[in-house]
Amino acid sequence: METRWATVDGVTLELPVDCTAGELRAALSKPDDAVLIAVTGDLVSIVNDQERPLSELIAGCAHTYYFRRPCEPARNELVATLDLETALAESDDEQSGAETTFEHPGIDH
Repeated sequence: METRWATVDGVTLELPVDCTAGELRAALSKPDDAVLIAVTGDLVSIVNDQERPLSELIAGCAHTYYFRRPCEPARNELVATLDLETALAESDDEQSGAETTFEHPGIDH
């Protein structure tokens, strides 16, 4: 099975290319209400589909992932960004999509 390296919640791990958000959550013992957020260059993706392989999503190209629970204190600038809060609220309304992707907050084009 092919693998790649990524940082998940500040720890660099070797991930199977075809792993799902659900499998990653289970392997890392993350709570069910934690949302997987992927950072890919200037894009941020919130994974809504827990069973689809990350390799089928923009999130599969991410170099950094965060699991974030509702109402938890911010651990870094990205997770603390107001735009992210809005996107998380919108992703709750868009559960039919596999992921919600938007430009990385604070990056000017």
